[in-house]
This record gives sequence, C-alpha cells and structure tokens, in this order.
Amino acid sequence: MKKLRILSSLILAVVLALSGLNIPTTSAAVVDYVNVTRSVNPTTVISGEEAEVALNIQGTPPVNVVKPNDVILVIDKSGSMSSENKMASARDAAKGFIDLMNLNVHRVGVVDYSSEDTVGVFPLGTDADAVKNYISKINAGGGTGTGAAIDKAMKELLNVRDEAQPVILLLTDGDATEPLGKAYEFALEKANAAKDQGIVFYTIALLNTTDNPDTSKPNLLLKEMATTSNHHHFVLGSKGLAEIYAAIVNEIGIASAYDVTVKDSVAPEFEIVPGSYDNNIPKPEVNGNTLTWKFNELKDKTLTLNYKIRLKDLTKTGNFNVAAGDSAITYKDYAGAYRTKYIPNAVLKVKLPAPTITSIDPAAGHPNGGTQVVINGDHFVQGATVSFGSVIVNTTYINPQKLEVVSPAGKQGAVEVIVTNPDKQFATGSFRYQAEPIISSIDPATGPFEGGNFVVILGNYFMPGIQVMFGDKPAKIDLINSGSYLKVTAPPAEASGPVDLKFINPDGTETLVEDAYTYQEKIVPKMKITSVGPDKGLTTGGEQVYINGELFAKGLEVFFGDNKAAELMYYNDKQIKVTVPANAATGAVDVRVVNPDGESAILTQAYTYEEPPKQEPPTITSLSPNQGLLAGNELVYINGLNLAKGAKVFFGSNEATVLNNTSGKFLSVITPKGDMDGTVDVKVVLTDGQESILPQSYTYYTPLPDPIAITSISPNVGSVIGGDIVYVTGTNFKSGMIIEFNGVRGTVNSISSSKNATITVPASTVAGTVDVVLTNRDGGTGTLTQGYTYLPVQPQITALNPNKITNNKGGLVYASGLYFEKTMSLTVGGVAVPFTFSNNRLFNFNAPVLPTVGDVPVVITLANGETASATLTYEAPPPAPAPSITRMTLTSGKAAGGDLVYIYATNMTKNMKVYFGNVQATVLAQYSTNMSVLVPPGVAGQTVQVQVVNNEGVGSNTIDFTYN
Repeated sequence: MKKLRILSSLILAVVLALSGLNIPTTSAAVVDYVNVTRSVNPTTVISGEEAEVALNIQGTPPVNVVKPNDVILVIDKSGSMSSENKMASARDAAKGFIDLMNLNVHRVGVVDYSSEDTVGVFPLGTDADAVKNYISKINAGGGTGTGAAIDKAMKELLNVRDEAQPVILLLTDGDATEPLGKAYEFALEKANAAKDQGIVFYTIALLNTTDNPDTSKPNLLLKEMATTSNHHHFVLGSKGLAEIYAAIVNEIGIASAYDVTVKDSVAPEFEIVPGSYDNNIPKPEVNGNTLTWKFNELKDKTLTLNYKIRLKDLTKTGNFNVAAGDSAITYKDYAGAYRTKYIPNAVLKVKLPAPTITSIDPAAGHPNGGTQVVINGDHFVQGATVSFGSVIVNTTYINPQKLEVVSPAGKQGAVEVIVTNPDKQFATGSFRYQAEPIISSIDPATGPFEGGNFVVILGNYFMPGIQVMFGDKPAKIDLINSGSYLKVTAPPAEASGPVDLKFINPDGTETLVEDAYTYQEKIVPKMKITSVGPDKGLTTGGEQVYINGELFAKGLEVFFGDNKAAELMYYNDKQIKVTVPANAATGAVDVRVVNPDGESAILTQAYTYEEPPKQEPPTITSLSPNQGLLAGNELVYINGLNLAKGAKVFFGSNEATVLNNTSGKFLSVITPKGDMDGTVDVKVVLTDGQESILPQSYTYYTPLPDPIAITSISPNVGSVIGGDIVYVTGTNFKSGMIIEFNGVRGTVNSISSSKNATITVPASTVAGTVDVVLTNRDGGTGTLTQGYTYLPVQPQITALNPNKITNNKGGLVYASGLYFEKTMSLTVGGVAVPFTFSNNRLFNFNAPVLPTVGDVPVVITLANGETASATLTYEAPPPAPAPSITRMTLTSGKAAGGDLVYIYATNMTKNMKVYFGNVQATVLAQYSTNMSVLVPPGVAGQTVQVQVVNNEGVGSNTIDFTYN
C-alpha cells in the first residue's frame, strides 16, 4: 500500500510540475538541510562516573518549498475548559490559526471532543468561513475522551491527499478520563498509532495559571504524544495560546526532513545508563548499546536527543570514542529522496579516581623505623608507591583499599605519608614518629625550696615543646638541644623533700622518674638588728641613732630598754633612724624592734646610757619685749648665761615653746597663753633641774581693738582669676592685719603707713561685686561694702604665628595670648577647627583650606561665653612659573601631520597643552621634563610656532616648526 502511495505521489508530482506548480520531484534535493553534531559533557570523567551524550540535530528547511499539509485541529471541549476562559481562548486561537493558513495549499478539519460519545467532526476542506463557524459553536461540557478524539482524527486523515503530509494538532486542558481505568494509556496508544500511520503530531497543553508544568499530568501526556520536543507546547491560563497557534501555522508544510530515524550505537567500552534517555521526545528504543529514535518530521529548530553513558571496566583509563562507527541519521528530504548522514563521534577521557587514605594503622611508630604499617583507603592501584616524607619505601599492594609497608627511620614528630598511583594522582595522610623520653641523668638532683636554679637533664627523645613537671608544677624550659639535652629552671616547691619528675612530649608520650629531685628545707628569713650607731648617749636622751638590720616593716616600734622611742624615720627594710628616749639610770640596755605583725628582734646591750656632765647654774638677765597679748603667741628673746641646750622656759606656770638656743646666752621662745592680765615670773629650767627665775619680768594684757576703716581700693575691678595688685587706703592699718575678699583671704604685701597698703587679690569662684574686710590682730575690723568687682575671664589672642597662610594649602598656626582653656571652641573663617591645647597662654591648630583670599577671623569661645579674636590672612598661591621649551626632536615634518615629536621643557605642570600655530596637538604621554606629541596636520611650506601652555594658561617661549 505504501509503495503504491509513493508511486502515485511521483506521478502526481510530475503532472503538477508540468502544470507549473512548485512541488518538488522525488529526486534528491541539491542541498542537504540537516546537520548533526555530538557532544559529551563533561569531556573528562573519573572511572565509574557518568557522562551525558547529546545529539544536536539542526534542520534548515528550504525557504521556497512548502509541502501541502492536511491538518486536523483536535480541540478539547470538556467541562474543565469552561474555567479561566479557556474555551473562548481556544476557539479564538483556532480561528486565528485558520485565518493564517494558506488554504490554497493546505486543508484543515476539526475534531472537537469531550466524552467518548460526544466527539464532533468537521471534515477536511478549504472553506475557512465554514470551519470557523463550526469552531464558534464549540462549547464546554462533559468528560475527556482524548483517545477517542485521536481515533476520529486518524480516520478523517485516511482521506489525506497523496501529496499532503497528515497533521494532528491536539489541544487539551486536562488529563484523559475515558475510558475509565485506562484513559491515559488509551490516549497514548492512539497517538503512537497516529505517528506510526505517518501523521505528524503537535500537542498544546492548556494549563491552569497555578499548574506546575513539570508535574502536570496533561502536560506529561502531551509530551509523550508529540512527534518531537519541538512539536510540544504549553501555556498557563491561555496566555500566549494564539501566538503558539500562529507559530505552528508558520511551520506547517515547511520541514527539513521526513520519516527520520536516528540510530546511535554506543562504543562497546561503555554501557547506557538506564532511564537516562526517558526525557527525550520521542523516547528511543534501546537494544543493547543501540538507541533508535523515529519521528515523522524535523523542523527548522535544533532537536536535542540525550542520554548518559559510563565505562564498563572501572580499571581502564584513556581517551575513548563515545560511539561505534555505524551511528547515523536516515531521512527523506523534501523531494522524497532517502538520505543517510553519519553522526560525528566524540572523545571521552576517563581517569582513575584519585586515591584516598582513610586511616593509617598504627598511626605512630618508633623513630628507629621498622613498624609494620597498613594504609587503608580506596582507589589504590597495583604499582602504587608510598613515601614517608621524601623517603620512598617498599610497598605491598593488597587490594584497592589496602597497602602494607614498613616505616623507615625518621625524626620525632609528624611526617606526611604519600600514596602515589602510577597515573601520578596521590593521597596524603599522617604518621607520627614517637618514643617515650629516656632520662640518663639529672644534675643537680637537689635544690633550694624557692626553686629558680638551673637543672640539666640528659637523655633522648626530647621534643620541642616538651613539658617537665616537678611534682605538679611545670618547670621553665630554658634550652633544648638535639633531642638529648634539656636545661630547665626548677619551679618553687610546695613542700621540702623528694618529688617525681615527669617528662611530657607534645605528642603525648611521657616518662615518669620517681623521687628524681629533692627540695631542700625552706629558709625562712627573720627580722634582725645588725648594728646601732652611735651606740651610746646621755641619760637625757635626744640622740639621733641609726639602726641597721633586715626585714624592718613600716609602722614598727623601737624600744631602748623599756623606753619607747617617740621619733622614728623609716628608710627601708634595712635601716631606720630614731631619737633615743631618756633613761633614769646609766648603763647598757637592749635595743628592741617590733614590726606591726608582732615579730621582734633584739640586739642585747646595744646602747649605753652615760651620766651627763655637770651644768653651770643658769642666769636670766632680761626679756625683749617684756609684755604681750594675753592670748600669747608672741616672739620673746631671753638673754642670760648658761642657758644650756634642752632648757625649758615657763611664763608663770605655763611652758613656752623654745625655738632656738644660741651659745647658751640667748633663747627665742613663743609665749604661752596667759591666765589673766598682769605680771608673771619667767623661769628657765636646765635638764639637770637647775633653774633661774626673773621675778615679775613679763606683763600680759588684753588690748582694746582700735577702729580700722577702708576708704578706697585701686583698681577696684579685676579678673576672677585673681593675682592683681591693688592699693588700699584707710585708717589704723597695723602689722599682721588680714584682708578678705568675699571671705577669701588676700595677701598683704606691704603696709607703708597706717593709711596705705598693697594687696594681692585672691581668685574668686564667682563673678560680680563683693565686700572687702580688713581685720587687725587686736580684733578691730573695717568693711568696704561692694568694694571690689570680679569680672569673668576674658581671653585674649595676642599673636598668630605665622599670620599668613596659602589658601589652597592651609598649615600649622601657633596662637599665643591669655586665659586659654581646654574646653574652648575655635573657628577659622566660620569653620569649626580642632586645636591642640598647650597651656592657658598657648595653643596650635591646622588652618583649613579655604577658597577665601584676604583676612579671615580666628575666634575662640570659652565655656563662659567670653570670646577673643584675631585675624589670619589667606593668600592666593603664587602663579606657577612659565614653562620653557629647551628643545624638540623634530623641527619639520610632513603636512599630513602624524609625526611623533618629543618636546623637552622646564617648569611643566600637569595637563600641559601643545599648540602648533593655532592648532592643538595630541599629547600622548607627559613626564616631568618631556612629553610625546603627535604633530597635527598643517599647510605644506608653512612655518608655525610651537608653544606649550601650563594648566594655569601660562604659555612658554616658541620654537619654529616647518611643514614639508
């Protein structure tokens, strides 16, 4: 039957060709419109890994050949099509399809369906209006009998024209539901039967807007039905449906190949990964290592068919052809001639997997070597080598997961173990050489309780970072050498006696030597007196004595016999100075020092008291002055004879304070307070009890205060800082008077008369006008109400150095003046500026860069709001000096320009410009002393002046340049 149809087609083609229609004959087309490539990804894999093979088949149909098509539009009208306006969209898109079809070449019919018993048919024809009217009357309702609809379409296409390609374009929005229990399989069976009948099968899945195309059952079904992946489409919520119909119309009758068979034979070294080809549309038939795809037509799009492969023998490596030699595509071209096109091969590189080490057992061994070691891992290959660091060892291959070796001798610590396969891939692990420390000698084996002494240990296998424990205490490691010598500092002991020494390497190996070191008994220092000097003195005491010893503590007490020394000077824990107390008897006594904690030290018979020499009887001859205030505190000079050192003075029964004793003839004293007004005896008593009395020689009196007044203060205004000298006038100014400004005492510098005095004003915590009060010693007082005014601190800037700044540079400025404060603020030209405070007379700041030229204010503001200002002058920078051309490498050149010339000049700035006459040249590069320039075009025979101009517009001298 098929041969008969082909023969009929040939006869008809000849007749039509003779009639002038554009229908090709069955002779082969001149141009091959199919191209196929093969790719493999990745191009390199590890043995056992998969690689994806892709066959990319590109069709390029001839633009002037249109094959007639008989197309059946199969339109779903099930009840679900009434949602989301899908039915109306399907009708409109289908009618748009009709409008775009060239019905002079093609025919179109309609199968509309819902349930199996409600399938409508509009026969194939060329009456566009009739078919559109039929489509307009299609309404939704019922089930989804997709298989029955395809069956109807196939029957209608039995009437296909001999020269036409039969096509089914199926649109549905839902999974097939009829017949019950096998609707999906029945629909797919009918679609495959249609394709076997030679029908090209287009599918459009009309999905809901919320559907997932990857999991939608109708979409998955329609993918399997379609001729190829290029023949399947889907839309969400009808959006784009009309455009898909329009795109299919443009493809109708235009194809690169028909009745296509793709046969790809995979090389025998590989196997096809099962299921890796399931996503292809259409799915291939797989027979052993051969995949075969069959489909009715190839459009002008790239069709990609893919699957995965993997190497069968996991021990093989190298570059392998992916396909056997018989992989090819067979198809009919548009003229009906059969063609075969071989599919190019591709190469896949296969490598062995890199070895891995999971464990090394044992993971450690003796530095002398000789340890039997098992290396566990994976992907070991016969011929693999093992090295410990740089030392390669004999290797026994057990299996891909196990190697056996014997460790070589090595240095204590970790070493890298490297397993290298013959293909140079390698894996690394770690092995540790370790041995317990060996101790051969410890010197010395005893030491002080406090530790701190060096101990030398000889032995072997000492590692850097070793710990040496004296009992529970770590020693300081001072030196380790060659793994056999240790020098440590012994730590202090907890108790005297022997302790164990433990040696712990960083790798955990350790050695314990019991009772290896002995701590000596603790020497507890005790306070002691070593000397007393001088070691003798009078029984009257008063001698200054130095006591030397050890462990003296601050706050100690000193006793001479039973007498405590009252005056003591502590220098340090080894020396003190005391004043010897008096003693009733002569002879040697013990000296005892007692620390605050109760510890004491005694130096027996360390100090000898001696009888003082017999003194001459004293005599008082006169007093000056011989009277004073009852309150006492007056300075009085006592004249006489034999007023020996240590003498006491009494005014009546009250003891005076002796200030000075000169030559035994003069005593200066401060009088004690008297008991009442009147005259009293004055008595001098020597240390040996002898005394002299001058009867009724000193008179106490109580003075009446004289009136005192302040009439003026000049100046009467000053800063709260104080320190100003003022002149005070008034009456009854007396020696010893005091002056107070608002209760704060000032300083009386001098009293020139009872009416004039100079005063230094004290500082004040407040600003404002205050009372000034004068008080004489006799109690007389005078007040000048609101007599002095304190003003707030008023700063001054007396100088700026420098006082001129270049405006585009700024700079460091020092300000001097008065009453500066750390907390003040600073502005320069209205800009807040930080500053460095030196003292209340000096600070410095960095003047900011300003665009201003001229004087700008420098203003400081104190915390109290007072300000001071000065003027800083901002000057414009001096103009850059004019550049000067010293030479040019060319002074003539072609009129077309383009010559490269080097210009050498001084005083060059950035962004220099160069002019040849009035024409600016192109500067290629500029350096500090020269620039490279392209000469601009000029007029032949003309000489122009070359000049360079700096970035301030200042031009240089000129040099002539002649255009040839």
